[in-house]
Amino acid sequence: MFKLKPRPEARPAPAKAWRNWYRFHRLLTIARVNDTWGPGVHSGPDTFPTKEIAEQHAIEFLANIKPANSQKHFVHLGAYPDGVRPEFAD
Repeated sequence: MFKLKPRPEARPAPAKAWRNWYRFHRLLTIARVNDTWGPGVHSGPDTFPTKEIAEQHAIEFLANIKPANSQKHFVHLGAYPDGVRPEFAD
């Protein structure tokens, strides 16, 4: 009879931009973007070309929070493709 070729699996295109997501337990004023973020889940203001670069920037961002004892109030939740709203953000 007919010989059918297997259909190739459609794969989504890789993400071209990544954005960090954070959980804040206190108010944080981001001077660079002139904004204040309250307690809750927020996406970062910047996008990055790769997930690794985004995660490295998050590490540096959290390390630069002053005073150092305030760092415990901020948690990096991960880097996700730009335009994707993670389930925990709802």
